[in-house]
Amino acid sequence: MCSVFLNFRIDFMELIYKNDYGATYRIQNSPNPEVSMQLVVDTVALFMSEKDLEQLLVIVRGSHKPCDCEDCKGSPCNKIWCSNPLIDICLKVNEPILKKMEDLIEGTLFILNLDATLDTYRIKPKKS
Repeated sequence: MCSVFLNFRIDFMELIYKNDYGATYRIQNSPNPEVSMQLVVDTVALFMSEKDLEQLLVIVRGSHKPCDCEDCKGSPCNKIWCSNPLIDICLKVNEPILKKMEDLIEGTLFILNLDATLDTYRIKPKKS
């Protein structure tokens, strides 16, 4: 293992959302403040930002469309690809896994945006 990845300490991980397929955690004192979540699916754990998670949701939702690559020949693809400047990720999927992954991402984004949603729709007392 590369020691570069071991030279930081995560003080606390708080569960954001989970389902049968995986879970997301908020990382307190993350070494990179922009990447403050960990998405755990199957046996893989990925550090992500909220923007990364939103992009993954777009990819998951688009994976139901036919793929025109040599391997798929017009059928839905059995893997999804995510890229960022540091790493490319390929996850093997099927329809049940895609549904669970979509739920995991949507549930996480809902919880992350819950406070803003409540503030928007909260009944506010009239000022005297």
